[in-house]
Amino acid sequence: MRGLFGLAFLAPGLLQAPEALAEPQTPPAEGPPPEATPPEAAPPEAAPPAADAPAPPVEAVPAPAEPPSAIEVTVEGDRAPAGSVSFRRRDIRDMPGVLGDPYRAVEIQPGVTPTASGLPYYYVRGAPPGNVGYYFDGIRVPLLFHVGAGPSVISAPLVHRVELHLGPYPARIGRLAGAAVEAEAAPLPTEWRGEGTFRFVDLGGVVQGPVSKDVTVLVGGHYAAGARLISALVKNVDFGYGDYQARATYKLGTNSKLSLLAFGAWDYLAMLTEDDRGALEREVLLDTDFHRLDFRYDRDFTSGGRLQAALTLGLDRSRNVGVESASDFRINGRVAVSRPMGGGKALLRGGLDVMVDRYDIVHEPPTCDESTPPGTECEPAEDGVGQLNEAFRELFPSRWDAAIGAWADALVVLDERSTITPGVRVDYYSSLGNDAIAVDPKIVGRFGIGDRVRLIPAIGVASQLPGFAPLPALQIGGIAGGLQRSLQSSFGTEVSLGPVQLTGTLFRQVTFGLTDPIGTGRGTTLGPERFLTRSTGDAYGAELSARGALRKDMFFLLSYTLSRSTRALTNGRVVPSAYDRTHVLHAALLYDLGRGWRGGVRHVFYSGFPADEAAPGREASEHPDRVRPFYRLDVRLSKRWTVGKKAWVGLVFDIQNATLSKEVFDVTCEEGPCQPRSLGPITIPGMALEAGF
Repeated sequence: MRGLFGLAFLAPGLLQAPEALAEPQTPPAEGPPPEATPPEAAPPEAAPPAADAPAPPVEAVPAPAEPPSAIEVTVEGDRAPAGSVSFRRRDIRDMPGVLGDPYRAVEIQPGVTPTASGLPYYYVRGAPPGNVGYYFDGIRVPLLFHVGAGPSVISAPLVHRVELHLGPYPARIGRLAGAAVEAEAAPLPTEWRGEGTFRFVDLGGVVQGPVSKDVTVLVGGHYAAGARLISALVKNVDFGYGDYQARATYKLGTNSKLSLLAFGAWDYLAMLTEDDRGALEREVLLDTDFHRLDFRYDRDFTSGGRLQAALTLGLDRSRNVGVESASDFRINGRVAVSRPMGGGKALLRGGLDVMVDRYDIVHEPPTCDESTPPGTECEPAEDGVGQLNEAFRELFPSRWDAAIGAWADALVVLDERSTITPGVRVDYYSSLGNDAIAVDPKIVGRFGIGDRVRLIPAIGVASQLPGFAPLPALQIGGIAGGLQRSLQSSFGTEVSLGPVQLTGTLFRQVTFGLTDPIGTGRGTTLGPERFLTRSTGDAYGAELSARGALRKDMFFLLSYTLSRSTRALTNGRVVPSAYDRTHVLHAALLYDLGRGWRGGVRHVFYSGFPADEAAPGREASEHPDRVRPFYRLDVRLSKRWTVGKKAWVGLVFDIQNATLSKEVFDVTCEEGPCQPRSLGPITIPGMALEAGF
């Protein structure tokens, strides 16, 4: 039972080692990839234009001077929806500490607060991890990173671009009251290509290419081949993981295609401890697998519109974490259409989305007490375990859930520099005999002032069911207490100064009926109120970033978030969120050393969270002391050799936390004043051998 919280608080120390909207375009600040990078080492330079995009006027921005940078780490690329940020896989592959993983690059963006160093679960503008959704090619991914803190379950070569929607997000994304992270699949290759990586802990790769002029296939995956060896060296850890991906695409003609995408992953993580007699006890922190099978039809119309229809089958399973076993059989059907209007001055979009889930939950045996009849299967009672078992039976029953959604928006081009996008989404939810309807309007604008400045105001409403820690098949049942409803607002500014891009955003996000069992309470108290408590979450602050080329061979990145995140509890008190960090700072410098060598350093700093437990039944302070801040330094060095005309081989050395910094990851408040619990130093140098063609 403790595994649910052990996963959240202990996992970081174990293995720490879309849609291109047709908005006015700004030329990227950085130039083409350096000559040292083989042409087939990364996805193609630009994604194919979105078929559902109109052709608005191009923003009147003076053409940049001769490309100043040989290091491709921009996050401009294709224009993201207003208020969102977009970055490609090639843009962050040289960033220290992100392990070349496109999804993990989310952590360097303003507005993103880590739960703990190296753990890729984030609070985004105050929204807890359970309210942040991850998508690959339009499909929701239940568990994005292996063993909680490892590599992504989606192989990096499959990803062309990642978009972070801080909120409000596009109307086509729904049933989330926080933020969304979308990964766009890489374009279909016109010739065979492959990429593989061998590391001490795992190996994997992807091969894809055309088998005929109309059929293209892809296969790939990862396997933790070194898990047994690491488990033997680190006596208190046992883990393993793997994933797979496969895709086949058949062109029906010049304007339509059928595709089949399959992917999935499995993970296991356990802690081993000795009892008083020296025997090993195993505490499972994670034991899951998930699978997705997606059938899709795409058609592009000569008028510039697009039709997409898809059917996705899914299976998620969890074992021995809170319940004996849990499974979720899912079917999701969706249709989306778009059509340009007014001679390319507007793009109308809309769609339907239906999802049905069947949850089968097998709970742990009840605990024994004096009233238990003889012969009843039960377990000896431990402190609080019986109460928590009963809470889990109520929170996670076997059931059918259904959700039906409809959405529409319009991208309207006002002039050569400005657009506005109003939208609305309506969702109907049904679970355990209860139902609810959410109507979520939103509007986002981008207004150019001169050639270099753009203003981005945004406001919207987002809704979702009661949330929980992001574990496959474990979702709180029913709609008791109502939906979570979030009011999201922001006002941003983008400034282009030649090769340097500056952004600044003021935001406020208020969530009513918030469920946040990790952030609303802290410490080792595991009562059921941690799961049932609702609060009003309020987050506000400022986000600043600067990035660009200092010179041809040098790139810099700075991002800073100043924020406050609070919880208004049922007793009327307003206290900081358990993961409220006032300051979060990232600074990176990347350098092209020449002859295929590249190096980089990255500094990560964030201030401490409240050193108290803001849980129901405990008197919490509005201005508590805070644990000490944390900082770390990441270092990366890589070398790549070209082999023949298209092949390449590379070596990568990547060290996370080279400063050997310890981190306070939790506080314990069982007896007397709350005491901090430290972890580390966790420093795992990584070395990878890469190759591709």
